[in-house]
Amino acid sequence: MILGLDISTTIIGVALLDEENILIVSDHWDITKHDTLFEKAEVVGSLMWELRTKYNINQVFIETALKKFFPGKSRADTIIKLAKFNGIVSWLCFDTFGDAPTFINVNTARTLYGLSFPRGTKGPQRKKMVIEAVKEKEKTSFTVEMARGGKNYKKGTDDRADAVVIARAGEFLLKNENNKGYLTDKITLMD
Repeated sequence: MILGLDISTTIIGVALLDEENILIVSDHWDITKHDTLFEKAEVVGSLMWELRTKYNINQVFIETALKKFFPGKSRADTIIKLAKFNGIVSWLCFDTFGDAPTFINVNTARTLYGLSFPRGTKGPQRKKMVIEAVKEKEKTSFTVEMARGGKNYKKGTDDRADAVVIARAGEFLLKNENNKGYLTDKITLMD
C-alpha cells in the first residue's frame, strides 16, 4: 500500500492507495489545536500507528518541504518551522513503517498527475484547480464538501487533494523504477 502525505504545521493531508492502486483513504489531520511542534508530532505519531494497525503500508511518499524564501509570500521563520516539522514527521514515518519515506517535489508530482497551470495562476486558484482535477480523476473515491455559503471547499480539502497527488506520483515512480529511459549510456561526441 502507498501512503501519500502533504505536511504542514496545521493540517496534514493523508491519502492511501491499496494494492490495486485504488484510493481507499483521503483524509486530513487537523493539528491546529496543539501549540508546540512536539505536541503536534505526538498526535501525528499516534495517528500513524493507527494507520499501521489497520493497513499494510509499505511505501510512504511525502511532499518535499518548501526550500525557497519568497518575499511577500513566506517568512524565513515559517519555512524553518515547516522544515523542522517535515523532518519530525519523516522520522515518525521511518519509525512507524520501518522504511525511510521518499520525498517528491510538489511540481513534479503535479506534472506526473497531469496538472499544469496557466501562467499567472496564483495560490488559491491553483489549490482549487488541484481539487477539481483530483475530483475528476478519482471519481467517487474523492468526495468534497463545501463550506458554509457553498462557494469554498471545507478546510482540509486542498490538503487531501495534494496528498492524493503525492500518492499517485509515488505510484508512478514505483511502476517506473526499473525503466531507465531511452539513454542508458552517456553519449560523447567525437572530436
